Amino acid sequence: MSGFEIIVGVATIIAAILAGIPAVQWWKGRKKSRSGTSSDSLVTGVPTDGVTPPRTTAASPTPSVIPAPPEPYFAHRYFMPGNFTGRVAERNELTAWFVDTHDPMFVYEAIGGMGKSAVTWYWLHEDILKSDSKPDGVIWWSFYEKESRFETFLEKALIYVTQDGQKVKAIPSTYDRMEWLRQLLCKKRYMIILDGLERILRGYAGLGSPYQGDEVPVDKKDEYRACVDPNAGLFLQWVTSPDLRAKTLITSRLFPKELDGLGGCRHKFLDRLHKDDAVVFFQQQGIKGTHTEIEAACDAYGYHPLSLRLLSGMIRKDPRHACDIAAWTRHNPLPDEKQREHHILELAYHALDKKKQKLISELAAFRNPMTYESMAIFQRDFGDQQEFDAALIDLVDRGLLLREPTTNKYDLHPIIRRYCYDRLTDKEGVHSQLRDYFKAIPQPEKIESLADLDSVIELYHHTVNSSRYDEALELLVTRLIPKPLYFRFGAYGLCVELLLQLFPDGEDKPPRLSKETDQGRTLNDLSASYTLSGQPRKAISLIKSTCDLSERLGHQQNLAIDLYNLGGLVEFLLGRLDSAELNLRKSISICQKIKDKNVEAVGHNELGHLLAYRGRFEESTEHLAKALKRFEKLQALQSEGVVWSYRAQAALLTSYARQALDHAKKARELADAEHVERDIILAEWLLGAAYLACGNLNEVESHLNEALQRDRRINMVDLEVSILLELAKLRHAQKRDAEALKLANEALTIADRCEYRLQQAEIHNFLAQYYFDTGDKANARVHAEIAKERAECGYVPALDQAKALLAKLS
Repeated sequence: MSGFEIIVGVATIIAAILAGIPAVQWWKGRKKSRSGTSSDSLVTGVPTDGVTPPRTTAASPTPSVIPAPPEPYFAHRYFMPGNFTGRVAERNELTAWFVDTHDPMFVYEAIGGMGKSAVTWYWLHEDILKSDSKPDGVIWWSFYEKESRFETFLEKALIYVTQDGQKVKAIPSTYDRMEWLRQLLCKKRYMIILDGLERILRGYAGLGSPYQGDEVPVDKKDEYRACVDPNAGLFLQWVTSPDLRAKTLITSRLFPKELDGLGGCRHKFLDRLHKDDAVVFFQQQGIKGTHTEIEAACDAYGYHPLSLRLLSGMIRKDPRHACDIAAWTRHNPLPDEKQREHHILELAYHALDKKKQKLISELAAFRNPMTYESMAIFQRDFGDQQEFDAALIDLVDRGLLLREPTTNKYDLHPIIRRYCYDRLTDKEGVHSQLRDYFKAIPQPEKIESLADLDSVIELYHHTVNSSRYDEALELLVTRLIPKPLYFRFGAYGLCVELLLQLFPDGEDKPPRLSKETDQGRTLNDLSASYTLSGQPRKAISLIKSTCDLSERLGHQQNLAIDLYNLGGLVEFLLGRLDSAELNLRKSISICQKIKDKNVEAVGHNELGHLLAYRGRFEESTEHLAKALKRFEKLQALQSEGVVWSYRAQAALLTSYARQALDHAKKARELADAEHVERDIILAEWLLGAAYLACGNLNEVESHLNEALQRDRRINMVDLEVSILLELAKLRHAQKRDAEALKLANEALTIADRCEYRLQQAEIHNFLAQYYFDTGDKANARVHAEIAKERAECGYVPALDQAKALLAKLS
């Protein structure tokens, strides 16, 4: 290992991953810093119906057993409240959709508390599973649960439908798992229910989502409705295909943006409870009153199901009025329309005594369903266990606390959790208690999936929210980032969620850490996470902040590397070539002043790469030669390989196909020096592209497929676009034009979402040529014009290509 690689590795994870610095070298530097129950049933786990479920504790969770189809697989139990009533029209609509052979997907959208999950759960159990037209299998998956990430859903769903866990785990690529599941869903009539899908959309993603209300940060592009994980969005689009026999039912507070305008998907808004159903519900709750009296009270709360449950719970528990709704409303004025939700929550909360108010607010600090044992850490304010149990029973009876009798777990509705958590007076103290609780939970000896990290993530969340930011950072870097989240799972979106917790004052302010060096590293980590997750624009301001910090601290070497990251990596991806060149030249100048030839070589390498895209090939060759000379002197074989990859790209841009092939072969040979996965992917893609440019179609497929498979295992979004485009070119050359168009559009979707301007230009140039070749000159002109506009950022070879095609079209 060379001294050069260690120096650059210490400075930033972006350089480590994107420029090919081995993960272990970066890590070495980084580690140098820093419903009714009896009182007894709550304790013993015995519900009042006499069924005794197994006792569970947080330290020893009950293992999840995946049954074989057609037995339903309930990955998570829904906390179904008692006395579900009505919704006959909605259930009939769902049944009609289920038996119909059209529209594989149905999306129920509604605000919180409207009963989306309850309707779906009741319909599934009463109308489908008890009918003669049962599906071939059922998967109920709730994204409200902590272990419910999209990747985990894929794994568990595949294990359910294949009953071959070893085979599933042998396929690490998320994309390949998606494709396999899609194929299986074409063969049998499965029923998949994805409950609470908003939790994987941008508007509700993040560790704080359990405390979030219906409000979301709306933006012009509707990005708040987009999936955080692009793979999840792609999968949702796939399962609307008419080829599928399976049916997918989604409940969500938001309609996923990826489904906009797609056929095969029914989209319905779940509205208020019907007034007749509301009357029956109140009667089943034991409330006395005429239809008119009940309807008047329900109308005041908009027939909102959660509000009506809380209202009936208050009336039933009020000893002064003997469940009489007329008597209760005489002493409790009904709200106007604007105050409905807040009014009922306020009434329900203030109807509790102080101890129960404090208890329900403390329980709201849990992000996920709770066992009795976990709730018992808040027993201290009650005289004895019996009094504590009675308080829990009362909260359940009032509808504020939900209980699932099969598992004997407890939870709060998200709206109730939000309201009660907002009224928690000692948030730091409560999160500190929960930190201690999760710290005592034994960790899995072997980390095989993201689900194995759930307890660590909960510990991190409560450590941050107890304002122990330095301690949280130490936990993050020793157990989560970069290993295993970056380098093993490629979970860059999750890394963003975790790192943002260290920025309670906003991303425009420094992270709340005591050491400025830790602040700088955390800014770097977050910018890297954004870049690698396909959000380079969000990384810009963060890297500029690290530049300012390095300059203020007088860390010239770090400043040089920060400028290299800004120009050679992030600005380059966004097509800001003028600014990128300026920052790379500044980086080189600083290195020359401090006589740091090693980092200077990195700058020359990236500048040479950039200048090739600007069409200044002689200058590009000079800078790449300077970089290679230094790397050879250091015997930095892996870094030499990156230079050869850049030389191959430059040769492709100048149409020197044979030279590009020679350079790509050299890059692939050197990629095995340190076995950095990104370098291997880059070289395999370039080999495929070079063979295609040489006209040797027989050699192209294997290299591009190898590149794509490796890429999707670690979610390298920027390289995936280039690989997909090259595959599209191959299919067009093979006269498989439908496949070519599909691949090109898939690449364009990613490039547009990530704002990869250079790749947008390349894809539109290909589409222009594709339509020109197939005789569609109108579409050819449209794409050539777009390619020209995208390439006017300074991408000279792409600009020349677009102009040449437009000249032909004229």
